[in-house]
Amino acid sequence: MSTWARRARTIVASAGSVEVGVAGQGRPLGRHAVTPTGALLFSLGEAAPACAHLVVAGTSGPDILATAADVSGVSHPGRVRGLVRLGGRAEVLQRPVDEQLRSHLGVTEDGLVARLVPTSITLDWRVEVEGLREVVHVEAEDYTAADVDALAGWQDEWMVHLDSHHRQDLRRLVAGVVPLHESGVVRPVLADETGLVARESTPDAGDRDIRVHFPHVVRCGCQAVQALTGMLAVTR
Repeated sequence: MSTWARRARTIVASAGSVEVGVAGQGRPLGRHAVTPTGALLFSLGEAAPACAHLVVAGTSGPDILATAADVSGVSHPGRVRGLVRLGGRAEVLQRPVDEQLRSHLGVTEDGLVARLVPTSITLDWRVEVEGLREVVHVEAEDYTAADVDALAGWQDEWMVHLDSHHRQDLRRLVAGVVPLHESGVVRPVLADETGLVARESTPDAGDRDIRVHFPHVVRCGCQAVQALTGMLAVTR
């Protein structure tokens, strides 16, 4: 299983912003859901209001290109960490659709819910990438089989807290990994199971991403907080 497949699955699982394109028209989704294997569930009426009435439940729907964005909760230039584009033909779920799912998606009883099991996946990742970014193609089988990072959906609230209340602590921590520019501003960008990534921005040298590894792989937010607390205690 590739690292890129896991990254793509993590982005789709935790994305706060998803846009669905149907017949060349892209529309942001107000709500969506993701299955345990990474398929995307959404209201077909919301994605394609002009032609959803032409589709019959339980049949193949239109070709879909969906884009999931991973956006950092910390406001800074380059806060879009990555984009995942999912392509394939949507399947329109047979009625009746689970009431809880319909409620979450805002679909009426006679509305249509579409499921996209992607056959093409690309990842545009923008963290810890030097030079020109490369769009990576992810195999559908790898994407489906990949698991999701344990901090997905939780990390951004933590990143905002670190940036708001512990910026100097973070700077000391990063300075223990690499020398920092005196004029550089250090802000958190990412947290995952293996550690934190901070971005140093300087007027002359530009930006660079620096990873600070946890002492061990963490499996939940509580373990991440414990790991970072221990690391900060050493720097103090």
